Amino acid sequence: MDVIRSRAFEFIETVQQLSDTASVLDAMGRMLGQYGPDQFCCAYVAPLSTEAPREAVLAHRLPPGFLDMYSAEQFVWDDPALRYCKTTLRPFRWLREAPFDPTREPRAVELVRRARDFGLRDGVMVPIASPANRIGQMFFGGREIDLPERDLPALHLMALYAFDRALTLRGQPEARTLALSLREREVLTLAAIGRSTEEIADALTISARTVKAHVKSCCKKLGATTRTQAVMIAMRDRIISP
Repeated sequence: MDVIRSRAFEFIETVQQLSDTASVLDAMGRMLGQYGPDQFCCAYVAPLSTEAPREAVLAHRLPPGFLDMYSAEQFVWDDPALRYCKTTLRPFRWLREAPFDPTREPRAVELVRRARDFGLRDGVMVPIASPANRIGQMFFGGREIDLPERDLPALHLMALYAFDRALTLRGQPEARTLALSLREREVLTLAAIGRSTEEIADALTISARTVKAHVKSCCKKLGATTRTQAVMIAMRDRIISP
C-alpha cells in the first residue's frame, strides 16, 4: 500500500477522537507535512446572507494576516478557486487549475498576487458536499506541493474526514444514515481499498452497471454525493471496516 494511502487510513482512525479543530489541523500537518502543505483551511465556499465572511471558516492555519486581508478585501466573491468548487467534485490545484480570465477579472489577478505575498504559491483544494447541505472545501497550501496526481484520492478522503470532524465540533448537523445491505457494504468496502468499478464487478461477479446502481443507492442512504464521500461516511460510522 502506498505511504500516502496508509497515512490516510491512519488519519481516519485518529481524527474522530480529536476534541477541537486545532487538533484536526495538527493531525493533517503531521500526515502531510513532508509533501509540502503547511497551511490549511476548512471552510464553506461562501457565507450565508446572515454571516460575515469569516463565519464561513470552520478552521484554518493560514499565514498571519492573510484571512484578515482576504475578508477585508472581500475576495470570497472573486476567488476563482471557490467558484470552481461549485462545478467539480474532484480535488484540483488551487488557482493553477481554476480557470479565470486575467483581462476581465483583475480582482482574481490581485488575489493571486496577494496570496503569493503571504507565501501561498501552490496548493490543492478539495470540494466537499457537506451534510449541512452547503458546499464546502478543504485547502492545503504552501510554497510548493509535491503530491502526485495518483495520491489525490487519499488526500480527498482525509479532507472529507477533516471537514466532517470540524462540522461536528462546530455543532453542525450530520447526515442521516440508513442501513446498507450486505452487497452494498461489500461494494463500498472494495471501493475503500481502491478498487475500480470494473474490479469490484469482477470480484463480486456482477456487472459494472450493477456496481454503479449499488453505489448510487449507498449515496442516497448515506446522504453522500460521491462514492468517495459514501465510503468516508460508511467508515466513520463503522458500517464498513476495510
